Amino acid sequence: MRLNRFLAAAGLCSRRKAEELIRSGLVEVAGEKITQPYFDVPENAAVRVGGKAVLRQQLVYLALNKPSGYTCTLKDPFARKKVTQLLPASLGRLFPVGRLDRDSCGLVLLTNDGYFAEKVSHPRYQVEKEYQVTVVPPFRSQDARVFLEGIEDNGEKLVARHIEVLKQLPGKTVLKLVLTEGKKREIRRMFASQRYHVLTLKRVRIGRVSLGSLKPGQYRPLKNREIQAFMRERPKPKDKEPANR
Repeated sequence: MRLNRFLAAAGLCSRRKAEELIRSGLVEVAGEKITQPYFDVPENAAVRVGGKAVLRQQLVYLALNKPSGYTCTLKDPFARKKVTQLLPASLGRLFPVGRLDRDSCGLVLLTNDGYFAEKVSHPRYQVEKEYQVTVVPPFRSQDARVFLEGIEDNGEKLVARHIEVLKQLPGKTVLKLVLTEGKKREIRRMFASQRYHVLTLKRVRIGRVSLGSLKPGQYRPLKNREIQAFMRERPKPKDKEPANR
């Protein structure tokens, strides 16, 4: 693990602050002063900052099926039920990656690794998030193009990467929707702008991680291949014209 990430993962400071500490000559690895933030820390090497030992933190990566009624915003003082309350205290302090509003359910990733969280949630990586959305009245097929071209709402452009009808039911429609950003209440705002009301909203996939058979409130550790798939992400240019695949 690179030294700047090591210090951030240990909860000492942010990665940016860690880089400042390293360049200032305050950090030692195995007794040697290191001034390069991207220095790879050997597995069992002792790390000190200003002469004080920094303990290596065990990194945790989880997939959880969030029930509706739980909030992902840990700083909300009015939230009665937070998603982290579904986890045992023995896992330590974790935080959710990205947004999933209180009334929605489905896949949430939780971790204590800020670098991993950035790889998953920052718009420049364009990680796909897939949702199943039930709306009323029945979805009009001609509106698909509006979602793909983008909708202006409160100074933001909301764009779907993919939209597909899964089921037409009496008086309502179940759709598959794929996004690559995570703006606040983005899906509900998109549908509201076209005079639809969202009955249910469930996230079923983030990148290569699927909700699978997890029941509401259940969680599982991410597989190493799932973690590494996010870690290998590189910034991508935005598509000029998304296609309805």
